[in-house]
Amino acid sequence: MPVFGKLDLQTAVARAPLMRGFDTDAWELKGAEILQLSYEIAEEPAEHLIPPALHPSIPPYATLSVARFPASPVGPFSLAQVRIIVRAGIRPRGYLLQAYTDAEQAATELRARWGFTIALGKITLQARHDRVIGHVERDGQPILAMELENPEQISGSDITYLDSLHLARVIEGGQETPIIVQVDPEYVFHSASRGRPRLNLLQTDAWGGNHLLRCTSPMAATYTRCDTDLPKLRFALNPAVPAIEGSRRLAA
Repeated sequence: MPVFGKLDLQTAVARAPLMRGFDTDAWELKGAEILQLSYEIAEEPAEHLIPPALHPSIPPYATLSVARFPASPVGPFSLAQVRIIVRAGIRPRGYLLQAYTDAEQAATELRARWGFTIALGKITLQARHDRVIGHVERDGQPILAMELENPEQISGSDITYLDSLHLARVIEGGQETPIIVQVDPEYVFHSASRGRPRLNLLQTDAWGGNHLLRCTSPMAATYTRCDTDLPKLRFALNPAVPAIEGSRRLAA
């Protein structure tokens, strides 16, 4: 029998962002830098972080990322995310637990346009000759510290960033409706490297994990420089129904 997520939707939806609607213009984000680590996670507790529409991955794992965008319609901003890798039907996706940014206007737009569960924090990304360091603070306290050690150059064609799924709320037919929106950026890579992942700190209660997210074994670490985007929304899911039944295409 397939395994479905066991998230308490009533509680989760109460903290989900309210979107303006599905019709949003795309943002071009040129010159981005992205550090991403992948870690296996303890399976049984993590199932309670995933909506019933989705399946946990096999093996279960999460991605932790810190990115810097030097140019956007609201100016430069950084973005840190923790996502659990899931399947929507048969398609692998990254379900967002929590994000942080260092720009208030970016936070407002990311919530309203793309359904990011996001808060303000201090984010740094440093690329050195022997490592790439990502660090996030909230209210002056560190909540994420991670590194890619001993970077080696690889081809951008070896990099795959999974599309994201965001739990949000939207007004439809005069009623507030819970929804999962898919955010599927495209990437043009200018450089890429991989190395040994090192997770020095993950304060899970600051990332929507409620101590249920437990990273166990390191899998991979990559660092890229690329042009990317935040696209028009194309797909949405009913969070309470299996994705194969509850997905729909949005008007482009």
